[in-house]
Amino acid sequence: MKKIILLFLIVNTLNSQSFTDLTEQNLYRGGNVFLLDKMNNYDDDIDGTPYLNPDFDKGQIIFENGNSYSGDIRIDLVAQNFQIRGKNGKITPIEVNNKVKIDIKGDKYKLHAINSVNFGEVGILKECIELENISLYYFPRKKLQKPIEAGIKAPTSGYGKTDNPEWKDDGFYFFLINGKYIRVPTKYKKLLELNIFDENKLKTFRKKYKLDLKKENKLIELVKYFNEN
Repeated sequence: MKKIILLFLIVNTLNSQSFTDLTEQNLYRGGNVFLLDKMNNYDDDIDGTPYLNPDFDKGQIIFENGNSYSGDIRIDLVAQNFQIRGKNGKITPIEVNNKVKIDIKGDKYKLHAINSVNFGEVGILKECIELENISLYYFPRKKLQKPIEAGIKAPTSGYGKTDNPEWKDDGFYFFLINGKYIRVPTKYKKLLELNIFDENKLKTFRKKYKLDLKKENKLIELVKYFNEN
């Protein structure tokens, strides 16, 4: 009986720990987390942010063994890793494998093996909806847009644009079908060309639900529909 009570206390202690109290040893004990020696440094002259959110949000790291730790977390979209902030303000970059989920303000993120020539071997994806036959994920990314040199005509902004370089959003959605990650196009014609959905059913769905490939809620409706049909 004493052993059972002791085990109960240990499990509850682990599950109630927060990142602000965690040591490196405790992080390793959770499993599947790798502490990085260095954090990316970005030029202050670049406008925008390389992070999903430059501020730290309250979140959880959820381990495969059931333990979960709460703390301040943010995502570096350029380095494709997570950062945690302790009570003393120290920021530590970490990498996780695909056994670990990160919950930030209700959104769940996980490392996926995309294995794409165009998008890299792995990426941190946000879970939009996971179903038996088809799932939807969002791949938040940033790209560095360089300023246009003075005297060079820009397609939309005229001459003499000399702004600072800027981190621009470059995210998009993936369908996961039969273990393959397929980028969701923003044009209906391109979606037809992928030949992953029955054309007649897709046309019916588009007309009935007013499909917009740029809106997450409409893509979730699409996934639900074709998961059942």
